[in-house]
Amino acid sequence: MTTQNTGGPPGLTISGSTRVVGVCGQGIGYTLSPAMHNAAFRHCSLDYVYVTFEIASTAVRQAVDGIRGLGLAGVNVTKPLKTDVLPFLDEVSDEARRIGSVNTIVNRSGRLAGASTDGAGLQRALGEQGIGVRDSRVLILGAGGAARAACDMARNGGADSIAIAARNAARAMDTARLGSASVVSLATDELGPAIGNADLVINAVPTDLALDGDWFSADQFVYDTRYDQEETALVRCARSRGAGASNGIDMLLFQGAASFEIWTGRPAPVEVMRSALEDQLRRRSR
Repeated sequence: MTTQNTGGPPGLTISGSTRVVGVCGQGIGYTLSPAMHNAAFRHCSLDYVYVTFEIASTAVRQAVDGIRGLGLAGVNVTKPLKTDVLPFLDEVSDEARRIGSVNTIVNRSGRLAGASTDGAGLQRALGEQGIGVRDSRVLILGAGGAARAACDMARNGGADSIAIAARNAARAMDTARLGSASVVSLATDELGPAIGNADLVINAVPTDLALDGDWFSADQFVYDTRYDQEETALVRCARSRGAGASNGIDMLLFQGAASFEIWTGRPAPVEVMRSALEDQLRRRSR
């Protein structure tokens, strides 16, 4: 388990009693979560610090054991480990068990409990854009943990239909079962018509896809869960045809706020967290 310097906000003091939380994943140097959470801890005068943990695929069990052994307060879990951690936890929320994905772990005196805040974070992020899923035709790109949470959210939100588009057909079918969804491939002859038929497109693929602007229209909304770029290729393509579109920064904010509340038992200072994220994005764009 390798920790990385967070570059925490000025005024954050680490003491002998500081509780440690962080994010576990692979290739996560881009993450904005440390800035968001450390700003929240400082604002609430909580003796916590948030760091990053780069975890090898072969070391997931050791990493989970490390949460117990080191007495970490908890962690977020991100790509590609959201499913891999499940067997090593002591308890899992009903939602996380149902979707087979965990993005938040809390350490309760050595017992590790897993939950997923992705679905709630996505739903709230869409609500910020005035978008609901009820009676909508929803297309989800990807079949990993975030896609599974999105599929479950769409089903519970009353979507008229759900389709899953992914490279791995077996994973796509497994994710589709969560929402009685149909499955299409990412091949252009299937993806194009699927996008054209959708009211809401939710992307959970972490890399750019081959896209054609003609697939999109002005009466659609596209939500890209990626936040490593202010305007991803998908968002840019959708906007070029008049569709509404957003990157995933609000989903990061709202799922992070829910994780904060799980770890601390305190209401999250959402606007403080939002300000920290916006500040980091401005710094990156310079």
